[in-house]
Amino acid sequence: MTKSTAKSQDQSTGAGRPRDPRVDQVILKSTLKLLSDRGYFGFSVEQVAADAGVGKTTIYRRYPSKEELAAAAVASLREEIGPPPDTGNTRQDLVEMIMQRQSVFERGPGYAMIGALLVEEQRNPDLIRVFRERILWPRSNEITDILQRGVERGEVRGDADLEMAVQTIVGSIIAGHIVGFPATRERAERVVDAIWDGLGCL
Repeated sequence: MTKSTAKSQDQSTGAGRPRDPRVDQVILKSTLKLLSDRGYFGFSVEQVAADAGVGKTTIYRRYPSKEELAAAAVASLREEIGPPPDTGNTRQDLVEMIMQRQSVFERGPGYAMIGALLVEEQRNPDLIRVFRERILWPRSNEITDILQRGVERGEVRGDADLEMAVQTIVGSIIAGHIVGFPATRERAERVVDAIWDGLGCL
């Protein structure tokens, strides 16, 4: 969907008609781009409107403030990741999950978004809170669910420190990008191998 199409469709949407979800997608995508490139205080609703090819009123009808717009954009990242893998094998699920998240972060604004949010943490803690509540914690819980399935199948030791395993996996994804390691399957497998003994997997 082009920006001109988004503007045309928005203008043709009268009162009482349902909003076109494709317009929402264009708005949130532009917000993510500008938030990543310029930081929270460096972008405006006017800039988002221009980049998305819609009117400011279109944005304000959906998101009454810049804060709510930014929060919605951050939350939309979760939809791009997709459901967690469930192959029936804990080790394989962990490898596929790492590949899934690396792929989304590499092709999208994920890493830049994390940097932008951390920069704003002191001035606008609500943004990083939204990121944690809507992205990091739910996705971390999905890794915990994978490991818990492994416990139930007898693949993971019942008293294993699942919380530390989750933090290690998430940290490896971010640290790998910062250091400049390629996001390959081989590296994903090495990460899983590194925690495998600690989990007591069979």
